[in-house]
Amino acid sequence: MSVSKAQVLEALRRVKGPDLQSNIVELGLVSEVLIKDGRVYFSITVPSEKAAELEPLRQAAQKVVEEIDGVSGATAVLTAEAPRGTASAGKANGGPSEHARVSEARARGATGDGGAVRSRAAAGVPGVKHLVAVASGKGGVGKSTTAVNLALGFIANGLKAGVLDADIYGPSQPRLLGLSGQPSPMPNSNMLRPMEAYGLKAMSMGFLVDEGTPVVWRGPMLVSALNQMLRDVAWNIDGDLDVLVIDMPPGTGDVQLSMAQQVPLSGAVIVSTPQDLALIDARKGLNMFRKVDVPVLGIIENMSYFICTKCGERHEIFGHGGAKNEADKLGLPFLGGIPLDINIRTRSDAGQPITATEPGSVHAQTFRELAARVWGEVEASKGTAAAPKLEVSPDKAHLKVGFADGRDYDLSAEMLRVMSPSAEVQGHSPDQRVTVGGKRNVKISAIEPVGNYAAKIIFDDGHSTGLFAWTYLDALGREKNERWAAYEAELAKKGLNRG
Repeated sequence: MSVSKAQVLEALRRVKGPDLQSNIVELGLVSEVLIKDGRVYFSITVPSEKAAELEPLRQAAQKVVEEIDGVSGATAVLTAEAPRGTASAGKANGGPSEHARVSEARARGATGDGGAVRSRAAAGVPGVKHLVAVASGKGGVGKSTTAVNLALGFIANGLKAGVLDADIYGPSQPRLLGLSGQPSPMPNSNMLRPMEAYGLKAMSMGFLVDEGTPVVWRGPMLVSALNQMLRDVAWNIDGDLDVLVIDMPPGTGDVQLSMAQQVPLSGAVIVSTPQDLALIDARKGLNMFRKVDVPVLGIIENMSYFICTKCGERHEIFGHGGAKNEADKLGLPFLGGIPLDINIRTRSDAGQPITATEPGSVHAQTFRELAARVWGEVEASKGTAAAPKLEVSPDKAHLKVGFADGRDYDLSAEMLRVMSPSAEVQGHSPDQRVTVGGKRNVKISAIEPVGNYAAKIIFDDGHSTGLFAWTYLDALGREKNERWAAYEAELAKKGLNRG
């Protein structure tokens, strides 16, 4: 059964306006009604200074639309911007004039900046421990590809992670993750179940609107929609997320600023390319976060260099070292460089991000290292970045891990080897996971520290590409019995043995 705009408006006539006399339709407060595959989206225009106290009105309006037969879900947002064809402009052009009480409300709510809804104190997101924004001052620098691979790098390092695609006008995450369809509502709840790929929870406007359909919403409506996508999603359906990566829109406009002010970010990562033009714009994004007191965790240089597949020669197509020099100049961590490589591009276009689908590749290793460095900066910002004490047993068969707060773990070399982040991508779906057998007698040859966030463990079978972040070692220690039981079950299922 299809739903019409007339049905939506008729249902909304049951909702009283701010004056408690007329309904919100008669008051001319409802606009931008969009119906797509049974889901309804609409905005309610309110005075900017009344936005917070009128939240119950928004909820009531959304509820009456959800009750319409044939409606699978509804999203109502508050906006303080006048819809086109209304207010004084509409009247001057011979169009219908709005209700007098609405004109009065708009006059009281005028802000001189397009009527943007006033920002409120940032509230935490249920089920999410840390939010990390990935941003750039301009488009075309590979920010979204970096964001999704960074999020998958967190998972590979033993964390629970998700990604929120905040680029409403140009959502990329559905394509990058190979996801289609729409999120389903949670039973007996107004919350949505996040989409998922490669163990990564995801939400994007691209799941709600066709790829070729333009989104023509204005700034305040965009900010409200983003806040709903953030807070009306059951991110913790399988347990709290350690980190939610927010793929920010490019630039430094009203949407970006409002998100930075209204979302409790643990920090921001700036993505740039080496050339001066990109760095100028990256600097603007960096300064925006600093002005709203969001810690900048560091700078990533994307498309840092190109390695010729025929001759092996390194080419610095866009220059080299610009982002590192900028980070040094600003006193920020340089998190690392990502090469320009066709495999990253083709994997991304195919919805098969390289960190998840080629975990043994050098590029996946790069993103895991970047994720470990970013997490190290998050930990440092809250004062919990102290490196644990690592002690190899005399027979090289065990590693003792001791944290400053008293947590102590004894991890076997076999467990570390078969659960190395580069050998088994923890948290991804079973069909993506590689089960390593025959390592009963493996020994630890050496341990090399990597910054203040991880260590590289070298084993006597030659394996040396595993980057063990402190958080990953902690997770292995806390969940040792459960992880080992799952590993043994996988060995049996696949006909492998410990050797």
